[in-house]
Amino acid sequence: MTARADPFIHPITRLSICGLLAAGADWVEFAALRDAAGISDSVLSKQSVMLEDAGYVQVRKGAVGRRPRTWFRLTAQGRQALEGHLAWLAQLEEAVSVGTRDSTHVTPKPVNGWTALRTVPSPE
Repeated sequence: MTARADPFIHPITRLSICGLLAAGADWVEFAALRDAAGISDSVLSKQSVMLEDAGYVQVRKGAVGRRPRTWFRLTAQGRQALEGHLAWLAQLEEAVSVGTRDSTHVTPKPVNGWTALRTVPSPE
């Protein structure tokens, strides 16, 4: 797995949805995901369509009794993108922590189309 920023997963709502799906059961029901993410039906609907179109989430529709239901699960591509993005975030946190501990000056440096942090010695 490569630590890499994923601009598609980065928005907090999509990151939350993917993270919850990665941590949940194989298939997660709409209401359970909505409640766990703390978002509205319309937000989950819109974001799930975007994630499905990107190939990160698989959607299954069916019924329980006479009630329609929707379930979601993270695809292999979605899991790989999430793991890479989380690894990138961990590297970013480490760079910030090292910079804070070492009293170094932190300057932005573009990485994969994103601005990451690079530590350099403080000017003296």
